[in-house]
Amino acid sequence: MRVFLLVFSYFFLTISALAQQKPQYSQYMLNGFVLNPAIAGIEDYTDVKACYRNQWTDFPGSPKTFTLSAHTSIGKPDRTSVGATPNVSKTIRRPLQNTPLFSGIARVPGHHGVGITITSDHTGPNSQNSISLIYAYHLPMSGTMKLAVGTSLGVTQHTLNFDDVTLKDPNDPAILTGKINAIQPQINIGAWLYSREFYLGFSMNQLIFENFNYNQPDVSNNTRPWLGTNYQHTFLTAGYRIEPSDTWAIVPSVLLKRVTQAPLSVDINAKFIHNDSFWFGASYRNKDAFVGLIGVNLNGTLNLGYSYDYVLSDINVRARGTHEIVVGIMLNNRHKIVCPQNIW
Repeated sequence: MRVFLLVFSYFFLTISALAQQKPQYSQYMLNGFVLNPAIAGIEDYTDVKACYRNQWTDFPGSPKTFTLSAHTSIGKPDRTSVGATPNVSKTIRRPLQNTPLFSGIARVPGHHGVGITITSDHTGPNSQNSISLIYAYHLPMSGTMKLAVGTSLGVTQHTLNFDDVTLKDPNDPAILTGKINAIQPQINIGAWLYSREFYLGFSMNQLIFENFNYNQPDVSNNTRPWLGTNYQHTFLTAGYRIEPSDTWAIVPSVLLKRVTQAPLSVDINAKFIHNDSFWFGASYRNKDAFVGLIGVNLNGTLNLGYSYDYVLSDINVRARGTHEIVVGIMLNNRHKIVCPQNIW
């Protein structure tokens, strides 16, 4: 039998939460694609990532999230085909940082990006399973900068499982038994301005479709409609790559997150990269958590990341920290790139 705090149960069963509804991520700087569809097709390889997050361990009904994503480019010109050297390593990329992305901007067309995300998110009796298809277009703005715009279309299945709720009075007629479900469309949009040295992104998730109804196959004991509400999520993020030496890079970044009817959330991050192969960093999420991050780019195919959130909010009385693991696979990596060129 699962123990579940009464107030926490009510919080989810009435679907009146004003906090974030979409999954929380600590390593979004490694896979901004899960927040912004404009990133689809940004690299010179097919980027596949799997993420597992166990939030607030030891807290009853705490969030657990699994995300699988993949995206690739279509029609992206090969750097070697327009006179530039493929940026396969740190020593090759550094001299190119203040030169055009390609030898002649007039000869470089825009390119397309496509992708998919699959997410399974469980919090107490509430679960959300979603799938989205993504499209993006990357337009050269100058010799060193591009602007990408993208959108994702998908569906989410919302499920409430009343069998996961332990009540003081198990015969309470106001509470249903079994599961109720709802299917809701999802639309997200985003923009991403980027070069070799910086990025600036803006995205809005859960647009248009706000309210939804759960199905009720048996309402003999309860005729109240079970309603759900999705709140719009807005993300603004920026980062800058600083290279003080041939072996080190420093990437400070920030994320502003606004959820309708909830306070503004601010993440301040710093990432330190050594020889494009090993990295570590830290993040502070205001009034929520301090995050330690570490990762390694093993080769041109595999990279790994791990983060631990130390909870700063009042929930730390009942909960331990949060673990998050990201496994990345780079497919069709013709230039044998070890470290991503546009997502740090």
